[in-house]
Amino acid sequence: MRVSLSPRGPRLLVHRRSRRLSSPLSQGSWPPAAPCAPASTWQTACCTRAGTKPVHQQSRLASALTGIAPDMAAELARRFGLELCLVPFDAPGKLADAVDAWDIGLIGADPQRAEKITFTPAYAEIPVTYLVRPGSAISSIADVDRPGVRVASVANAAFDLWLQRNLKHAKLLGEASSDAGLELVKSGKADVLAGIKEMLDAYAARVEGSRVLDGSIMTVQQAIGIPKSRSCQLPLLVSALEELKSSGFVAGLLEKHGRIGKLQVAPCAAAAPCESGVAAAPAAQGGMKIAVLGCGAMGSIYAGLLASSGKNEVWAVDVWREHVAAMRKSGLRVQGASGDRTVRVHATTEAGDVGPVDLVIIATKASGVAAAAQAATGLLKEDGVVITIQNGLGSGERIAQHIDPKRVMLGIASNFGASMKGPGHAEHKSMNLICMGEMVGGSTERLNRVVQVWEEAGFNVKGEADIHQMIWDKFICNCTYSGSCTITGMTVGEVQDCPAAWAVALACAREAFEVAGARDIKLAFDDVEERVRRFGSTVRGAQPSMLQDHLAKRRSEVDAINGAVPVEAAKVGLQAPVNQTVADLVRARESTF
Repeated sequence: MRVSLSPRGPRLLVHRRSRRLSSPLSQGSWPPAAPCAPASTWQTACCTRAGTKPVHQQSRLASALTGIAPDMAAELARRFGLELCLVPFDAPGKLADAVDAWDIGLIGADPQRAEKITFTPAYAEIPVTYLVRPGSAISSIADVDRPGVRVASVANAAFDLWLQRNLKHAKLLGEASSDAGLELVKSGKADVLAGIKEMLDAYAARVEGSRVLDGSIMTVQQAIGIPKSRSCQLPLLVSALEELKSSGFVAGLLEKHGRIGKLQVAPCAAAAPCESGVAAAPAAQGGMKIAVLGCGAMGSIYAGLLASSGKNEVWAVDVWREHVAAMRKSGLRVQGASGDRTVRVHATTEAGDVGPVDLVIIATKASGVAAAAQAATGLLKEDGVVITIQNGLGSGERIAQHIDPKRVMLGIASNFGASMKGPGHAEHKSMNLICMGEMVGGSTERLNRVVQVWEEAGFNVKGEADIHQMIWDKFICNCTYSGSCTITGMTVGEVQDCPAAWAVALACAREAFEVAGARDIKLAFDDVEERVRRFGSTVRGAQPSMLQDHLAKRRSEVDAINGAVPVEAAKVGLQAPVNQTVADLVRARESTF
């Protein structure tokens, strides 16, 4: 059979981003049952980048089309025993808008497109940044989203859709093509051009004085999409795509066409469809089944990166129903310091849905740790372990009321910030170091394995034989700035620069330091003032999470930070009057929320 170009015939549309490749792949068979079975010809539309005029004819031009997407389509067609016909498009937005006319499209995944298109995991990740016009004072990505800045972009490209959602102050100018956007920059009608870094590098070589900014604003997740009405085709496509990645086929394309370092193969995900039709990955060899209890800002970062490694089966458990629904429908999006990605996770409001796991991550606030630990008792495999990464003291003890301390790990995060942008969308503001260790101390093979899993997900992680030393180091720094910033409304740097505020902050630090000494905690420093000043100097513009909670009219974790110092002091016959007063003032403010 052969399918014509008639509107009634099925289509395979491919969004072209680069040039050609080929590799053998084992034969498969397409699902034969209607309505999911296509005819024996795949009509494939490609987005051409040559010039700005629309391409309407398919015959001569289509036969000459080469690139990653056309060759991916050719290999998939060969795998399923189908004939392939390429149909060129001149813009990705037009390709996406034609969703009702095709069966399958290779195109950048995006939450807006996901309203009508079901996507597989990505097969390639393409970095996007800005080209700055000659003479502009803009020197970093952070300088762009400001009043008066004009951003040229390609209308309805994946990165343009991202900019539409995320630019708050700059003016977005949607153009028909990157070439048209470049003309705006050259003429001074735009300050920057957003686009794929590889293309912008080529433009910079042509426009004297222009610059490509370091870093990336997001990465296009190039994937296979199918209309929502044909989601039953997803499992076979996911299987074929993962084989193309794991076999080295996609990597071979990058090497063949000199694309190494310009884009990268997306992580393998051995994916299977979840109930919503969005693919979520089961644990692969060497990976873990992981449950994140409390999938707020930090929990979403943990879940998103651990899932993106392609090895782990990740479950996100949270009571925020809109967040869970968004993750089920469109995946979990994580953007910021770790890049920009949308990953597939299993999301639920009920811990009982998860089943036995290797690792439970308790990512609730301190007040929710005990309840989460109780829920975790029914989730752990025989050799499973629980870890919690918290700011203050007492979380380990709360978990140990329900779970053997020998199965508990504790952790701290340094300069690691996150916030929620909305349901299914977390922002990773900073990323430095996570330290973790056994609650009972010592270096173990289990600790090494957990550290390895986190490292493979992109975290900077260090295993510690004495995690309590690291916890108290971080605790003393938190006591210094959390309460003082909250009751004054100042940033860390402003507290350091104000003598009155600094006197209170330093007194809090000294009380906590004295308690640590009485408890025989082996800290790595002797000069507490030098330590907390040095720590604060690295985050001068930061608002501690306690202050962020108050600005949002939420109750904070004061009982685990400044409020914990008097409690711990009493255990060793000491007092902590400054921390007590600071904690009381914080609680007084919270009584009005």
